[in-house]
Amino acid sequence: MKKFLAIILAAMMLLAVAAPALAEGETFLWDNFDDRDPNSKPELAPNGVNMWWDNWANLRAKNEDGAIKIDYRPKAFDTEDYDSEEDYFAHAADWMANWGEAVNMWALDGISYCKYLTIRIKGAEGGEEAKLIMDWHPEDSKFYAARFSDLVLADGSHPAITTEWQDLVIDLEASGFPGMTNAFHIRAFAKCVIWLDEITFSEAVAPIDCTSAETILAGMTLPETGKPGDLPIKDFLAELE
Repeated sequence: MKKFLAIILAAMMLLAVAAPALAEGETFLWDNFDDRDPNSKPELAPNGVNMWWDNWANLRAKNEDGAIKIDYRPKAFDTEDYDSEEDYFAHAADWMANWGEAVNMWALDGISYCKYLTIRIKGAEGGEEAKLIMDWHPEDSKFYAARFSDLVLADGSHPAITTEWQDLVIDLEASGFPGMTNAFHIRAFAKCVIWLDEITFSEAVAPIDCTSAETILAGMTLPETGKPGDLPIKDFLAELE
């Protein structure tokens, strides 16, 4: 009987140790932009792990009351700069304005793949979702990209950015994204202004084996969609005209 109780106690202790990775309500902060100067990359992200790089290309950005205001200004097509539109769209650094960060999420204690990504966001005019792309490239070897307006929210609807703050709870699997990344971008292919506040992953679904890049990538079972430049950007721009 004592041996049986010891086995039960050991099993309960094992579950207690494993529970934090899958605990209900668990969240993993990406960035909250508090006191964040977009002109100076911090060594550590607000979650305490290394921020490897950040991108602020073809835009203007500043911190406002603990949130980041991003004024996207992609470079327009100009016949003096390009031989053709095809040449223009072949240079993503021009047609696309880019905010992005690489954060060592794999180093977080108990890190897990998650069901949701919550982005606190507002726009200057509303409707900015039609001009934005979200894309990830975990470990710089797998690429996931989608137009922001095509993302799927937890209630099955699609994002609609307004001039008021709101929390967009994105269903990652339904949107075609794996449940975690270490490189994250919100890019714009047309001029617009947004504010970003807290970005968090939530509702852990499976712990991540971080012993090697191979084990991390093994958990990313969704089909890749390619880089942002593989999306039909010309069609997206035509819809805005």
